[in-house]
Amino acid sequence: MVKKLTPVNTGGVKYSSPVRLKEERARLGLSQTELAKALDVTKWTVINYERAGGRGTPISADSLSACARLGMDVQYILTGVHSTNLNRVAEEAGSYRVEREKTAALSAEELKLLEKYRRLKPRQRTHAQTIVDALAAAEGTGREKPARRKSRAGR
Repeated sequence: MVKKLTPVNTGGVKYSSPVRLKEERARLGLSQTELAKALDVTKWTVINYERAGGRGTPISADSLSACARLGMDVQYILTGVHSTNLNRVAEEAGSYRVEREKTAALSAEELKLLEKYRRLKPRQRTHAQTIVDALAAAEGTGREKPARRKSRAGR
């Protein structure tokens, strides 16, 4: 007997694969017409691919393969989970190099901090973010010197 499996993403229409396809298209700065041309389909087919609520056309495996060559995160489109090897997939599929956002290389200190942050539990991450936000806000208000504490000798 085969057990029925539920989809990875059960978040509803808002997080459906058509919506994620549209997000990926927008991330790459492609119009529906440009994507249609790249997939060798009509603009109306792309519109139907992106139609949420189960009313759209399911995207074919060949079209998903073409999306990967464009630099789209197909794993994200299908499951809602971002791929950690997007650049490798894009390079092997069609010699495209995908950059989500331009970021400077992290220093050793930043990498160490990020490594520690990743080991935190969700609630601890929330606290860490609150602390960093407070520090950044205090820094943004000016370069005021912190109040000095009176020494015990002077009391």
